[in-house]
Amino acid sequence: MDEKTYRLLVKGVYTHVEHAFESVDPDLVEVEAGMGTLSLVSKRGKTILSTQPSVRQLWLAIAAQGIAVHFNYDEVRRAWVDDKGEGRELYAFLESTLMTIVPELRIQGFKLT
Repeated sequence: MDEKTYRLLVKGVYTHVEHAFESVDPDLVEVEAGMGTLSLVSKRGKTILSTQPSVRQLWLAIAAQGIAVHFNYDEVRRAWVDDKGEGRELYAFLESTLMTIVPELRIQGFKLT
């Protein structure tokens, strides 16, 4: 994948995640963008989505659970999928993990998928 395509795909992910949080109470989760990262900050910890342009990946770090997962873009599935072959799709994984960390998101009707 070329750099331009990678950047466009990443921009799409960041925009999608930011829009998903527009109706969420910022006291539950606040979205902070900057320097190639998108941070989701709650009272229970920080979740960071970051670009890794040299390997064309997105990395997801979930501090509250001590988890780090790397995602490659799968052109066949048209989705970001974990690089360990476990089939975890970025949006579904992030959504379920955030629901565990911040269960109040269910009440807010939060959805990424």
